Amino acid sequence: MDRSRLRTGLYLGARLLLAVVLLWAGLSKVGERQSSILAVDAYDVLPEAFVEPVAILLPWLEIALGVLLLLGLFVRVAAVGTALLMLAFLAGMAQAKARGLAIDCGCFGGGGQGDGVSWWDLLRDTPLFAAALYLALRPKGPLSLDAYFEPEGTDGERAEDDEARTATAEV
Repeated sequence: MDRSRLRTGLYLGARLLLAVVLLWAGLSKVGERQSSILAVDAYDVLPEAFVEPVAILLPWLEIALGVLLLLGLFVRVAAVGTALLMLAFLAGMAQAKARGLAIDCGCFGGGGQGDGVSWWDLLRDTPLFAAALYLALRPKGPLSLDAYFEPEGTDGERAEDDEARTATAEV
């Protein structure tokens, strides 16, 4: 498999994976306000005044990021936002595990009391963080609406491809 195909596969796979996970997580929580509040509160890291606003806004943020990634619109911004969100989730789950809190991770709904954050929860989110970092560093790819909003000649990768084609044509 050549590098171009591998890059295309990684790009589309990362975008689709993150979009599906974020949409699933956000949609599973958006109608469950009380469960979301319990989940955020169970981590015991935010001041009481921030628990409810975070619990209410978090599902909408996940949905917004998922939609942007699915459409390939503002990919770098969505990827950076997703990476920061995944980093916050990983930090929250790691501190809950270290403190032995008997909570449900609340990742896909539910929340509050549970069996505790598992190693699986941490392992599951680590590749998601890596995928978001990959997209933040390489936000350009196929099947992306970003390409329609980009002025000609601003994409470094396309400029390199054009230079390579020109060099090949001159030979």
